[in-house]
Amino acid sequence: MSVPGPIAPGAGRSLTAAGALVEVDGVSHHFRGQDRPALDSVSLRVTDGEIVAVVGESGCGKSTLGRICCGIIEPTHGTVHYRGKAVSSMSRREVRQFRRGVQMVHQDPFASLNPSLTLRTTLGYAASYHRIVKRRELNDFLMDLLRRVDLDASAEFLDRFPHQLSGGQRQRVAVARALSLNPKLIVADEAVSMLDVSMRVSVLDLLLGLQQDTGMAYIFISHDLGVVRYFASDGRIVVMFYGVIVEEGATEDVITRPGHPYTCSLLQSLPVPDPRRARYRRQNQKAAQFTPSEVSGPAAGTGCVFRPRCPLAQDQCTQAPPMTDLGGNHAAACWFPDKVAQLATSILGAGDVTVTPPQPLVER
Repeated sequence: MSVPGPIAPGAGRSLTAAGALVEVDGVSHHFRGQDRPALDSVSLRVTDGEIVAVVGESGCGKSTLGRICCGIIEPTHGTVHYRGKAVSSMSRREVRQFRRGVQMVHQDPFASLNPSLTLRTTLGYAASYHRIVKRRELNDFLMDLLRRVDLDASAEFLDRFPHQLSGGQRQRVAVARALSLNPKLIVADEAVSMLDVSMRVSVLDLLLGLQQDTGMAYIFISHDLGVVRYFASDGRIVVMFYGVIVEEGATEDVITRPGHPYTCSLLQSLPVPDPRRARYRRQNQKAAQFTPSEVSGPAAGTGCVFRPRCPLAQDQCTQAPPMTDLGGNHAAACWFPDKVAQLATSILGAGDVTVTPPQPLVER
């Protein structure tokens, strides 16, 4: 079997040919007191109307990447571009437009919503500050905003505080707050992970419907490949491990043809609803020999970050692998893509790499 050739340095951020809405170029970020960077030379490109799902285990740097894309934190190295211009060189007026154009929905709405403010203040402040709506039109604006996220459009509801809402209602308020500025990109950081299953699909469908209505883009951060496959079925998946992008491609390609051993381990960890397939996986799990997750990665710049946990590791892995073109805008940072294909087949079954999307428990 022939091995695909490596992509030229930096080409991994150009898998999408269209002009970028937001682009991070060679971004690294160091937190004080940490031995290695939370992000290490990460490049990502998001175009208008695109859904990019960022997946990986806790601590892999996906939330840090999302906050850098929003301008919440500044990178230690590298640049962030919005509409082709570096955010660090923008004027105050341009920064204001960037802040308005890129919004974030956090994981925990109870923590991200100010408990001392009513929903009227929470939803209306940013729209008034950016002069999106006049004061005399604010009430109608807020009512329309509540209708767009399927909440009770009433004065009584606007006068409630966050603690008076259910978890699903609080997350919809968080979405409404982001929508109030008519953004071009929303970074959804584990936006449904704290909701019960019956509410997850409802919120995901809400986000997808808003994208169809407005044409905005999403960076959807999650650790659940089932949710990702449902939400980003027409988009891309970016797989992160230890502050580095290890695989990137169309959603179905990454899930059905994983190109990196770490992606295989993520797929292996998912529950299987078919007892026959579950038995097959249990019988073949020992063959993979993934090292436990407690084992940390190597020091920055000392080779493949997944090497200490990888069943395919060899001496060559002491050198950092380039992003290798696997065809169809699909790339992975592994020296042995042919062996990864064999690994995926042995663990997950030939032609049987499937991820079950989330299903509602009740009809809506």
